[in-house]
Amino acid sequence: MRRQERLRLLAILRDGLANGGAVHGEGIVESPLSDFTCPDLLAEEQRVFFRETPLFMGLSGDLPENGSYWADSETGLPILMTRDDDGHFRAFANTCRHRGAQVVPDGRGNQPRFSCPFHAWTYSNRGDLIAVTRAERFGDFDKTGRGLIELPCAEKYGMLWVRPTPGDDIDVDAALGGLEDDMAHWELPEHSYGASQIIPANVNWKLAVDTFGENYHFDVLHRETLASDIRGNLQTHDTFGPNYRMVFASIPGFAEASAKEPDIEKWPFRHLTLSVYFIYPNTIFLVDGAAVDVVRIFPDGNSTRKSRTAHSFYVRPQVKAYFEDPEFPERRYEDRFVGFNNVVVNEDYKMAESTQRCAETGFQSHVLFGRNEPALLHYHNAHRRGLGKPLLEAR
Repeated sequence: MRRQERLRLLAILRDGLANGGAVHGEGIVESPLSDFTCPDLLAEEQRVFFRETPLFMGLSGDLPENGSYWADSETGLPILMTRDDDGHFRAFANTCRHRGAQVVPDGRGNQPRFSCPFHAWTYSNRGDLIAVTRAERFGDFDKTGRGLIELPCAEKYGMLWVRPTPGDDIDVDAALGGLEDDMAHWELPEHSYGASQIIPANVNWKLAVDTFGENYHFDVLHRETLASDIRGNLQTHDTFGPNYRMVFASIPGFAEASAKEPDIEKWPFRHLTLSVYFIYPNTIFLVDGAAVDVVRIFPDGNSTRKSRTAHSFYVRPQVKAYFEDPEFPERRYEDRFVGFNNVVVNEDYKMAESTQRCAETGFQSHVLFGRNEPALLHYHNAHRRGLGKPLLEAR
């Protein structure tokens, strides 16, 4: 984001730390718990959100050089992403045109061609079918047009986008809805891939998204983890089409900055804040002083009560040098997951599981979103708008 926007946000947080801060919501909202339990709704979400909508998959650092590939099935469909020999980002249905087997196992690597494990039909990283095993016995046919099925994809601002259904090109700026300037100024192409993890949870996928929707709970649920670092019940509030941005304040960071430098224009924004983005329809994007995290949340199969969180993080050049310093071989990228999981898995998702159980009992029909939880209303209405359903309203 631009300098003036950073200063505006820092001023809001500085005032909030001193005076409590503004409350951004219009009122209290009732949200139906059936959103977390209805199988028909989930089927509609699977089609609209995870088949027909462009999805933010990761960063350019996932495909760091020509010949890189990344095979991923978290959308529920096997997708193969490559950087071809000319450096272009491509995406394909990861299914063999012979008998439909998955061609490349999920994972990452670098290779110029891919052979199906069933009959060794072989494809280039452009998706072309380049070899058929024992073609003289299989029979003669034109291999042109029998390559991997190409999916719409786009790379811009260091972000990788894919729509899991063939069709029109992806307009990244339209998908970002006004966040283009933020993404451009985070210098995402300079971030290199660190590590990934998959987190299964016994919660509806939207309920997992909601755990990243407010910091009202920090002083209670996270009193032993985040509360001493991030000021609870204080956040900025900005919407960008279906997307959302809120920024949290680091308590020690603001204290140190204000003590050392009275001029707010010289404060290091990224080291004083945690920027939390909701990228429609299912991704939480976190930016701190060392790295960025891409947290993609999906339904787990056809279950309304299970989800999978695909979490990857990417580090700034100086942080990469720290992790890869040969004098300290004990440093591991995966160590970053310890703190993340201590909060998200052991506290947030554990609490969300109790909400999921409540939803399934039928004891109550709705939950409440407060005036100090405006992101939750935005998330739910973004999904409702995407499905053409009535919006929730504050009262």
